[in-house]
Amino acid sequence: MLHTDRRPSQPQNGFTVTELLLVLVIIGVLSAISMPTLKGFAATRRLKSSAYTLRSLLTFARDMAITDQTTYLVVFNLDNGQYWLASSETFNPSNPLSSALTAQNSTALAAIQNNINGASLTTGNATQQNPLSRVSGILGVPNSTEQNVTLAAIVTNHNGRMVQADAGVGYIHFSPNATSKETVVYLRNLRNQIMSVTVEAASGRVRVQQLVPAEIEMLGFETAN
Repeated sequence: MLHTDRRPSQPQNGFTVTELLLVLVIIGVLSAISMPTLKGFAATRRLKSSAYTLRSLLTFARDMAITDQTTYLVVFNLDNGQYWLASSETFNPSNPLSSALTAQNSTALAAIQNNINGASLTTGNATQQNPLSRVSGILGVPNSTEQNVTLAAIVTNHNGRMVQADAGVGYIHFSPNATSKETVVYLRNLRNQIMSVTVEAASGRVRVQQLVPAEIEMLGFETAN
């Protein structure tokens, strides 16, 4: 009897060129569909991040005003989307921009701060090191909004009259008893989404809210290009 050794044929592994092309086409279609959603998510995230970062600095200014019993301010440059912490001791209302650190004054100011912070106070036979202030490292340091996020406007209640600033310089102050003026800062991204950062007058507390399209239309903000 003849025995024939027949082994079953081995299945071939791998994909055909047609199958690979089909997978690439499907990936491309899915990417094209999801890309606008991903861009919108990123734009919203940057807008919210900018709003909450601003809220943190405003809250810090309020807390430091209470702690140091000195008026603190947050100054805004609406033209370049920057804002920074300032103290009433160094703030000049006639020239608010001078309270910001710039390339021209940062080196000199840093040297002055280093000399002050490095100085020692001598009392009798005891030598006391002058402590660093909680605000010494951030006074005047500009903060910028996230990419494609702008400071759209600042609306302040001046004795019952709402005053809106869309350009130039504005500021929000916090007194030692935590009071302020009722102020709303609007931040906007390229998708015309808007977040409001509101400072309450009586308590100085800060809250953040994302506006719905109906509120944006009612406020009269034009669609960003």
